[in-house]
Amino acid sequence: MTPEDIRRIRKRIDSTLENFSSIYGCYVNGAGDTVAEMEIPVLGMDTEEKEMYAATLKKVLSGTQERNLIDIEFTPDQVDKSDEHRLLMALKDASLKDPNMRELLYQRIKESFHNDGDSYVILLASDTYDLKTKDVRGEEWSEESVEQFTYFICAICPVKSSKAALQYDAEEQEFRGISTGTLLAAPALGFMFPVLDDGGADIYRVSYYSKSSSDIHDELIEALFASEQLPMAADVQKEAFNTSLADALGKECSLDLVTALQARMSVIAEESKDDETVTVPVIALEDVEDLLADRGVSEEGIGEFRKTVEERFDGASDFNINNIIQKKKFEVKTPETRIVTEADNALRLKTKTIDGVTYILVPVGETVTVNGVEIAVEFDEE
Repeated sequence: MTPEDIRRIRKRIDSTLENFSSIYGCYVNGAGDTVAEMEIPVLGMDTEEKEMYAATLKKVLSGTQERNLIDIEFTPDQVDKSDEHRLLMALKDASLKDPNMRELLYQRIKESFHNDGDSYVILLASDTYDLKTKDVRGEEWSEESVEQFTYFICAICPVKSSKAALQYDAEEQEFRGISTGTLLAAPALGFMFPVLDDGGADIYRVSYYSKSSSDIHDELIEALFASEQLPMAADVQKEAFNTSLADALGKECSLDLVTALQARMSVIAEESKDDETVTVPVIALEDVEDLLADRGVSEEGIGEFRKTVEERFDGASDFNINNIIQKKKFEVKTPETRIVTEADNALRLKTKTIDGVTYILVPVGETVTVNGVEIAVEFDEE
């Protein structure tokens, strides 16, 4: 979904929950057994409860796209024939009111998600609202043409036991020990189906949420969506890209090369912010190869890089910049030292060999502190 489509749905999930009739849930213990199933009418909630449920559901539509929010596509054959898609459509069409369909979803989640042996809660909520649709040419929004958009959100939330604490008792005017019991944490995983796309429902896609950028739980994605091509977690993408550079280029993978590549991708990411048609900033494989060539990397090294990166990214021809660089900082590590600087300063770092020892040179400004102590630095007057 585009950022605008996400904002439209998040706006529907306001603190009053007035667009939702009930919240459904299933409490699962560490052994994978159902502790309780819930159907909670929104009208029976107090104001604070509504706000907390709304905040929980909104989390499933938060984070960075293609890092925390991942679009998962169904093939036309899956839409026609797969049990996974049939279940999602049945849940949507019934606005989650069919207990048998809810139970099937709960079962699939329980069989594939184990949460490291800890308890969790599955929350479900459905909403239907009117969408203005575009005219026949798709150029203008029609005031008369309206279609209904029904979607539902699933949030999978870890359950945590709260610690005992001292709470003030106004009547006794003293602090007394309490234990608030079992608490529902923010969602670790979730999804929305169908997605909103260009003013209408797209039943060929699911918006999948993962709080973690390193483990997106492939087993859950397979169980719920039978995805033919599993998405790659953001941290895995970063590791795959970095190791491809290092493994393919070997001694040609220099500090100057990496800082230049980081700077190029940072510029692309910054420029993309002004382009409303760009959902995520990407750099094409050809652009990376051009930069490698400009920095003097051999044709053999460039060819090996293409081969390595295509294998690790399953033939991908471009890369999500947000997932392969740290845009705000630049980090250099050696076994003895760690240097962290602003990304804009990366190009100022240099390497130099002095008396047979190679050093990383860091430009020094007017003020230098060591362990909080400002020290004097001798500057060459020239």
